[in-house]
Amino acid sequence: MKRIVLQMLALGFAVVAHGMDTGALIGDAEAKKILEKKCIRLGTSEVLKVDFETACSVLMQPKLVEAIQEEFAQIIAEDGKVEFPVIDEGDGNYYYENEKGKRTDVHELYRKRTDEHTFNYVVWARGKRFFGGFDVVVHLQVVDAGHQGIIYSVNTHAYPHNWATRFFARNIGATKRYFKRKMEMISYIAREIGLSLCSKEDFRKRWLAPDVEQVPKLTQENSAVGLQPVL
Repeated sequence: MKRIVLQMLALGFAVVAHGMDTGALIGDAEAKKILEKKCIRLGTSEVLKVDFETACSVLMQPKLVEAIQEEFAQIIAEDGKVEFPVIDEGDGNYYYENEKGKRTDVHELYRKRTDEHTFNYVVWARGKRFFGGFDVVVHLQVVDAGHQGIIYSVNTHAYPHNWATRFFARNIGATKRYFKRKMEMISYIAREIGLSLCSKEDFRKRWLAPDVEQVPKLTQENSAVGLQPVL
């Protein structure tokens, strides 16, 4: 069993390092240019005990963002509320404002099953923080791992607009630590919410299509093999 887990771990890291060609999936020229810049690049990969078909069905739901926020309020937020609600503007465009009123716009660039064993979801976020303006392209990939579940990987390509910020961030700096913390937090929240949505029967009844409801209920048990930052 340990040997299998190690093999899956190695495969997961291979996916992060070589198999997530984000640029090949997206058609937006401006987003492609961001990927070509000297970005702060971070990634995670782990094995989760989730049925691949169920994961694909959840990710394809038109009201995915609404479902995620509802689940966040239930299992993550201490007060049962979403602190910074994400507003759906339609056509895959969203935005939210943080506690300081700074707005971040999010655009879906790609969300579909790429082949029989792989699902890719790519979004582009643009906003401002203490270090100035930034662009971030986030690529989530789910790969069918058979009886082991799925290999869940996330890569981020963060591009601060200020040249000085970029210079220090690529070495040691508050900006690099900021994106690293955000990477770890987003990956953790996405994992917990994803596991919960894939396992809850009430989610199936409310959100998934009738033909998907026949998939057996899953447990939240997972075989996480590490949330390893890839710099």
